[in-house]
Order: sequence, then C-alpha cells, then structure tokens
Amino acid sequence: MPSPEILLSYAYWIVLAPFLAGLLIILGGRKSKTLSMVLSVGAVTYGFAHSLAIFWALTQPGTHSGVIFDLEYFKCTQFTLAMGVLVDNLAAVMLLVVTAVSLLVQIYTHGYMREDPGYSRFYAYLSLFTGSMLGLVVATNLFQMFFFWELVGVCSYFLIGFWWYKNSAAEACLKAFVMNRIGDCGFLIGIIMLFAATKNWWLQTPVLSFLGSHGGPSLNQVIHTAYANHAVGYWGFTGLFGIAMVMLLGPIAKSAQFPLHSWLPDAMEGPTPISALIHAATMVAAGVYLVARAYPIWLAPDDIVASVGFQPGLLAVASVGCLTAFMAATIAMSQFDIKRVLAWSTVSQLGYMFVGLGAGSLTGGIFHLFNHAFFKAMLFLCSGAVIHGLHGEQDLRNMGGLGKVMKGTSWCFLIGCCSISGFPLFSGFFSKDDLIGSTWNSHALGPLWSHVFGFVLILTAGLTSFYMFRAYFMTFHGEYRGTAHPHNSSAVMVWPLIALAVPSVISGYLGFNPAAYDAAKFFAGAEGSAVANAFGSFVYFEHPRFEGIDPLCMAASLVAAFSGLGISYLVYATKTLDINTKIATSTNAFVKGVYNYSFNKWYWDDIYRGMYLSLLRIFSAVWSAIDQHIVDNIVNGVALFTSGTGQLLKYTENGQGQFYALVIFGWVAILTLGAYMMKP
Repeated sequence: MPSPEILLSYAYWIVLAPFLAGLLIILGGRKSKTLSMVLSVGAVTYGFAHSLAIFWALTQPGTHSGVIFDLEYFKCTQFTLAMGVLVDNLAAVMLLVVTAVSLLVQIYTHGYMREDPGYSRFYAYLSLFTGSMLGLVVATNLFQMFFFWELVGVCSYFLIGFWWYKNSAAEACLKAFVMNRIGDCGFLIGIIMLFAATKNWWLQTPVLSFLGSHGGPSLNQVIHTAYANHAVGYWGFTGLFGIAMVMLLGPIAKSAQFPLHSWLPDAMEGPTPISALIHAATMVAAGVYLVARAYPIWLAPDDIVASVGFQPGLLAVASVGCLTAFMAATIAMSQFDIKRVLAWSTVSQLGYMFVGLGAGSLTGGIFHLFNHAFFKAMLFLCSGAVIHGLHGEQDLRNMGGLGKVMKGTSWCFLIGCCSISGFPLFSGFFSKDDLIGSTWNSHALGPLWSHVFGFVLILTAGLTSFYMFRAYFMTFHGEYRGTAHPHNSSAVMVWPLIALAVPSVISGYLGFNPAAYDAAKFFAGAEGSAVANAFGSFVYFEHPRFEGIDPLCMAASLVAAFSGLGISYLVYATKTLDINTKIATSTNAFVKGVYNYSFNKWYWDDIYRGMYLSLLRIFSAVWSAIDQHIVDNIVNGVALFTSGTGQLLKYTENGQGQFYALVIFGWVAILTLGAYMMKP
C-alpha cells in the first residue's frame, strides 16, 4: 500500500472520478446500459477504496492531515479566493460514508432500474450527484463549499424529478428546489456578511478557510480576532450572532429541519435508490456536516457565555433540531406510505444530530450521522425491494405477511428497526445514547434547556421505536392483505441489503469505549471517563473528551425504546390492543384532532399553501393596480406623445425644395448664432 502521505495527496481523484464517469456516460456511454453501469459503479468503487485507505492512513502515527492543496483562482489586493482539497478526520469519515453508501446504492440500482428506459441517464445523474457531494466534503473554504452545495441541489432536482412525466414527481422536485433555494439564499447572504466582517484579517491568504492554508489563519482564529477588534459590526456579538442565524438557514433547508422540512417526504416521488442516497448519507447530511465543519461560527466568545450562562448560537441549533425530531416522529406514527414513514424518520434523526451539535457534542452528532447512514440506507433499499416485489404498491395497509416471501429483506428491515430504535448491541444504541447523555449534561445549553431537550429526545426515542416496528409488523407480519402477487427480489438487490446490515450492527463499535462501562466509572456519570480506544478516539474530532454514558439517560432511553416496541407489538402484531382503529375512528374531538394533526403532518403543507395563495393574491392585486395606473398610463402616454409629434412633423414634409432649403439655412443661422454667443 502507498505511504499515508501519498494517499492523502491524491485524494482529489475521489472527487474527479464520479464527475468523469458522469461526463463519459453523457457523451456516449449512455448508448450501452452495461457501459453506463460499469463507468458509474467503477468510479465510486475506486472512491470507496481510496477513502478506506485514507481512513487507515489517518490512524497511522505521523500522518499530517489538513489542507492538501489550494489553487488560487481569484486574487486581488483585497482578498484571495481558492479551491482545494481538505482531508482530516471529519472529512475522512464523510468520504467513507458517502462512497460506501453510494456504491451499494448503485449496485442495487442495476436490479431496480434495469427495465427503465432512463437507466443510463439515471446512472449519469448518480455519478454527478456523488461527485458533487464528495466535492462538498473536501472543500477548504465556505465559498468552495457553496459551489458544490449548489451542485448537490441541482443534481437532487434531476433525481427527484427523474420520472418527470408524473405530476407528483414534477411537483416534488420543484418543491425541493424552491425550499432549498430559500435556505441557500440565507447561506449565501451569511457567507457574504461573514466575509465583509472578517475580510481584513485573512493576511492575503484564501478567505473563509476552515483550517487555513499557505500559512494563513483558520476560520476560528479570524472570527476571534475580528471579534476582539470589534470588526463584526456595530452591535458586537449581536452582529456575530446574526451572521450565524442567517447562515443557519442553509443547513436547515438542506437537512430538512423545521420550518423548511416539508420537501423531504415529498422527495419520495423519485426512484427508491435515490431516496436511499439522498435521505441516508449524502444530501441531507450536508447541513449537519456544514454545522460541524464551520462550528466556530456558532460558538459565542467566552465573555458572552459567562454573562448569559449558555451558548446562544448552539441553543438555536439545538432548538431547531429538538422541535424537528419530535414533530417528525409524531407525524411518522400515522403515515401509511412505507417510504414516507422512513422519510419522516430521516427528518427526526437529522433533528437528533442537530441537537447533538447544539449540545456541544460534535462527536456525538457526527457519530450518529455515520451510523444512521448505513441503517437508513438499508431501510430504504428494503422498502424498495418490497415495492418492487409488490409491483409498485407502497401502502402499508395493503401489505402483511411478506416475511414468508422476502426472508432476507425481512431480517434486514428488522435489524434496521433495532438499530434506529437504539437497542443494545446495534450501532444506533451507541450514538443515540451518546447524544441523549451529552444533551442532558450539556454545559452549552445551560441546566434548564439541557434537561428539557434531553427529556424530549428520550420521548422521541420511544416514538421512533413505535413507528418503526409498526412499519415492520404491518409489512412482514401476519397475513397478506393486498391483491398483487408478491415475489422476492433478485440477488443484485438483496446482497446490498446484507452488506449494509453488517455496519448497521457493528459500526457503533468504532466509537465504543470499554473503559466507560467499568462499574465504578459507569456510575460516575457522563464525565466518568476520558479514555477511548483507537477507533473511538478517531471520531473525537475537535473535542477529545468523553461525551457519552449517563446511566440514568441510558436506562430511560431503553425503557422508552422497549415500551415503543411492546405497544407496537400488541397493536399491530397480536392485535391485543385495538387502539389504532379506535383512535382513527374516534368521535372524541380531542382524540380526533390529535390524530388528524399527526396524519396531516401538522398542517404545514396547508399553511405554506395558504401563505403562497395569500401572497399570490396580494401580489396579483398590487401588480394589477401598478399595471392599470402606472404601466398603462406610461405606455398610453408614450403612444400619445409619439402620435402628436408625428402630427406636427408631417407638415414639414411637403415636397417643396425651397421650403427644405429655407429650413436648412434657418438651422445653420441658429447654430451659428448659438456658437457666436457661447463663451470659449
């Protein structure tokens, strides 16, 4: 194997390979389905192998990570812009996640889309999407990240609307595009505001760099310097906090956080492979990755924290995540489309990650992103196998008993349910309890909000277990309730599920800290141990401290998870409790209202539709008034002036030569007199 330094220095090929594959497919490879598949899968296979090698290299002593290179593409006396490659522990984990999930999704695609006439086009989009996401991961500065951020958005628009002839798909991709543009607008404005506030402190090195290059300062250093020199606006910290809040709109939209969350479930109109890719490890993870990568933007100076007792920027991040996690979980409990249940589950889990980052647990947030990518991708691909086996059926009410026909898919779905619910020995257990324990004991949120958010996360853990096993029992347990003829999927679709099931069980052990479970230290609380094993220390990116186990939170979380499983089993498996039918058909106003509130997704789509129509009516009325009283009068006035002028000038065109000569001599005389009277 090449030396660690060589592996890092050629990391840019991980990004270039998918772009080259997509370009070759567009230029001619699309004429052959096999060639399109080989180019796309081959490029991401290379990326995965190289990412795995980089992950190994960074665990070796003496390996220097950071900015590999920066190419300056704009330089003036005021500032310098550059594009380059940044590889460190955080980037390495994201590279591994994106390439691994993308590889298995692309292999699965061969079985799922092979009869689709747009097979080659889909592979071209997949390659471009993967390359864009990888470019975002290795970006060295905020301007470069925004460039790839927009490419990811454009590619997702193409993929969500891949079946463009379906009105629902066309509307879904448009909705995703518009709602993400709202967030991207805030992101761009935040970047420009931050640049304006800090442009004098970059020492002629590339601006807004995350770690600094060419001997220049990092984003963290420049923000502190600018704040110390009162350069963040007339309002001091208020200006810095305002920049952070405006920039937060970008991650909120991209990671489907409240209130820009409703595009994600509608994105299920795209083919299932892209649902797995977008909603598991790539596009929706970009917002979480940005908050982690640009973490100093959301950190308040020490004097502010000392005066208010918490981190205002991180509290905002955690508040958005907490509301999103709970809201999405309550919505998922009443949905019947199997893919939309998983979509709302994704929204909820992304909320967990935001809470972790807001609580100061940078490790916990990224570690949960790492684990979630594998089990959520597997769950989506399982749903695709079910839909494929039922000839397009997605309604849970028309399923049941499929475990007898799709045994491999059934077992993989069960593993995913256990992992996302946080059951012991599965990957989600380690990262979810890390998040809950870190939130409950967070110094960044203060004693009040840390306990409030911790309690909500524990409650949400119970809801997660309930709606996930609800989907499992309604799909694979009991008797078949549909009219189609179920069949098992081909091996090319089942083997990626099995491959994803492995990390869904064991990936959590990468951050497992055996010393934390020593009896004496375990009951000492969340700060009981600072010891981590080799892999565990790798995921402790910027905060190498123990963020994990709180026995009380762990016990409460497990009770909530097993309670959710038990209730779901009694309601949907044994049908001992018939509360599902009673709630759905209840005549009690309160019960009916709560159920409808969940089933109608908290009415956010209706609210947005009403706001859109109201704004459209207001705009229509204002424009009508402007059109009638201003535009029409201007147009009519110009026409009247032109007509009147023409009427006057027509008398000068009489066809008499002597009249024309008189006019010429008259103007010569007037001009001569004017020139004579004019002072030199």
